[in-house]
Amino acid sequence: MNRDIQGESDGFTLIELVLVLVLMGLIAGLTLPFVVSTLDRIKLQSEVRQIVSAIQFTRSEAISRKTLFTFNVDINNNNYWLAIPKDEEVTQTKPIDETVKVMDYQRADETLTEGAFEILFYPRGNSSGGTIRFKSIDDKDEENIYAVTIDPITGKPKIGILEE
Repeated sequence: MNRDIQGESDGFTLIELVLVLVLMGLIAGLTLPFVVSTLDRIKLQSEVRQIVSAIQFTRSEAISRKTLFTFNVDINNNNYWLAIPKDEEVTQTKPIDETVKVMDYQRADETLTEGAFEILFYPRGNSSGGTIRFKSIDDKDEENIYAVTIDPITGKPKIGILEE
């Protein structure tokens, strides 16, 4: 009883609660840009790995069916597909995630930044080769650029990270 009269309390004051909420909001505000950029990078990595998987599939189909296969990319429409030119057979066109952009395709003689291109995969496993570069649309500084390099001799793709 004496305790209540003296004004001692076991709870928190309103000022203390508001101060904790402001600190939590400040911490959340400071970490949010980091989390968003990490999510963009993870989405970019995932999409590049999926495309590399499709390239590997194209190579193995060319070897197993003993016929020429092509891996086609349309930079303007941001999609890709596989094709067998001899049979004029085209697989389903697959869209590349809208947050990921194909920057360009580099081969020995030229660099393409728009339009469509094809990478040839021959029955022996070799290919026409080249490098496809990808970036996140939200990456204005171009900090995370992934390059998929297809070896012309083995036809195997390799992922590299370019930092500019």
